Amino acid sequence: MAANSSLILSNLDFDTLKNTLKQYMRSQDRFNDYDFDGSNMNVLLDLLAYNTYHNAFYLNMIGNEMFMDTAVIRDSVVSHAKELNYVPRSFKSAEANVSITINSTDSSKRSITMPKGTSFTSRFGQQNFTFTTGENIVISDVQINANDTVTFTGNNISLYEGYYVTDTFTFRSDNGQQFQLTNKNVDTSSISVTVIEDVGATTLTYTRASSLFDLQSTSQVFFVQGAEADSYEIVFGDGVTGRRPKDNSIIVVEYRISNGQLPNGCDNFYPDSTIGGESNITVTVQNKASGGSVSESIDSIKYNAPRHFTTQERAITAEDYENLLKINFPEINAVAAYGGENLDPPQYGRVFVAVDLNEVDGLPESKRNEYYRFLKPRSPVSIDPIFVDPEYTYLNIISSIKYNINTTRLTADDVNTLAKSAVLQYAADELNNFNRVFRYSKLVQAIDSSQTSIISNETQFRLVKVYNPSIVGATDTFDVKFNLELDKTPSQVFGANTLQSSRFTYITGQKAYIKDDGNGVLAVHSVVSDLKITDIGTINYETGLVQVANFAVIAFENAGIKFYAVPRFKDITTLNNVILNIIEEDVVLTIVPVRQ
Repeated sequence: MAANSSLILSNLDFDTLKNTLKQYMRSQDRFNDYDFDGSNMNVLLDLLAYNTYHNAFYLNMIGNEMFMDTAVIRDSVVSHAKELNYVPRSFKSAEANVSITINSTDSSKRSITMPKGTSFTSRFGQQNFTFTTGENIVISDVQINANDTVTFTGNNISLYEGYYVTDTFTFRSDNGQQFQLTNKNVDTSSISVTVIEDVGATTLTYTRASSLFDLQSTSQVFFVQGAEADSYEIVFGDGVTGRRPKDNSIIVVEYRISNGQLPNGCDNFYPDSTIGGESNITVTVQNKASGGSVSESIDSIKYNAPRHFTTQERAITAEDYENLLKINFPEINAVAAYGGENLDPPQYGRVFVAVDLNEVDGLPESKRNEYYRFLKPRSPVSIDPIFVDPEYTYLNIISSIKYNINTTRLTADDVNTLAKSAVLQYAADELNNFNRVFRYSKLVQAIDSSQTSIISNETQFRLVKVYNPSIVGATDTFDVKFNLELDKTPSQVFGANTLQSSRFTYITGQKAYIKDDGNGVLAVHSVVSDLKITDIGTINYETGLVQVANFAVIAFENAGIKFYAVPRFKDITTLNNVILNIIEEDVVLTIVPVRQ
């Protein structure tokens, strides 16, 4: 074939393909003067170009779907994740913790049983949600009253959002052993499987397995894996690793259907029917509903599946602890794990885990116990996981922003809103997690880029720690740890003091605040006269350790007393269980209009 060099393969759009075909035809002697655009052959060239373009697009898509990194179809991503033994997270029911009090006139009763699936209704906003018990619960804590009535009290009862449904299948070896569940909103943690064999004569309960370890040919287990159309399927053993049900067995799969994150926050529950024949029922909320989530996104599967494969369901390195928790508990916003050998003094044989939950302050005891039970069997025998609360360090941003009023119709308030949104967006993207670094230059750039009329900004910041007095009026001794070098150089914005607190009412009844004297001594000062009332503690400028002793307040503003400290360096790095963030109330912007 002559003149093959005229074929261009680097660009495969329709027009390029058609022109390439024309160039090739013109390179032939019989067509070198041919008017392709004005002839019927133009139609044939269109057809060839269309066909080539469609084939190129089709083959490109096939190539993309062959690899997890480039796949865009969920079924393809789930299929690749299956090769890594990764099951995408399903919908997860919101969980509430309640206590239930039942009053009965039957004085002979000594216990009441709440069957699995006992339902309660909760209203949140404009929607009603159904919550159910996940197992049979026997309430045997009984109090016999003087009027021949009895009161039953059940504490720490978990209610899960959703209701139970049942799928039924017939097991036949010639049809395979994979059974796809009919509802996409399944909470896979609630799946239970019963196998009925020998025309009802034998009923077997199968338990879920996540690996092949210790499985025998008689092990009554099933596996859950992702399936097509964003669903899940049940898989049984092959008779070598895991028992295989008999042909014509009836497979009964029961599971809970969830609404994801919508019921998070529910804090009122009313029984839908009597419990144990009793209707005098009071439900008291101990922990409102939380932890509900939707199924895992494609991007999340791509991120988690390879990391799940590297952990192999065991927690050896600190990263293993982090990956296992993030993969299995979608309510976790951030997690950090670090060895006790990194502490001062070292604590060998322990790994410390800090967990920050979505929309929840602190780590509830129920979640702490749940995560511990999950990690302990996956940890080495000699290592004990210890859960610690996250420590929050905030940044107080003070910025003077100049903008050119000749290049915009926006008011100063508009510019303020845009700049503040840029600061908070920077915090959302770069901070609000463990082991993050605050880059001062990036914050300045984010403010400048928030509106084209902004000419410049002069930005300063302080570290913020919040102290919450446990008992108002009581004397307390506590430490505030900034864990950074602090600056003793006087500042035009923050004055001569390295550390200063928000206002409070001291035990003497005076409006007061705390500040340092530049020599490491802290004192309570009057707001009115600025005179020292009393020395209250010390500050170490090298380590950022603030020690306060014999401190007592009558009242304080907002959620707690804030301690503001000026850091020595512009870039801030956090370690271990510290989360760095910026909140709206700590962002103070001054907008200065100029003409240029």
